[in-house]
Amino acid sequence: MSDMMKQFVAQELEQQIKENYPHLQYPPFMYAEAVQVQGELTKEVTLKILDKNRQPDSRFPEVPKVKTDIYIQKGDVVVIALLYGELDPFILRRCT
Repeated sequence: MSDMMKQFVAQELEQQIKENYPHLQYPPFMYAEAVQVQGELTKEVTLKILDKNRQPDSRFPEVPKVKTDIYIQKGDVVVIALLYGELDPFILRRCT
């Protein structure tokens, strides 16, 4: 009987996180690759989200029109923050 209760609690907790706290499912800071860069001073960048091994993360689509004033070239890897769990990345810096 206790296994059924554990399973119920685990399912309910997973459902609550999905519905009320989706930002807890992903890390707040992630790697991303600049796949397209346009502009001079303020750049518009298309980003491909990467996993912790810097490989493309299939859970995320490419994110177009991310604005930044950081010097970025196509192919650069950057660190991004996903503010409030939204897929609206803020570029923090380039990675080496």
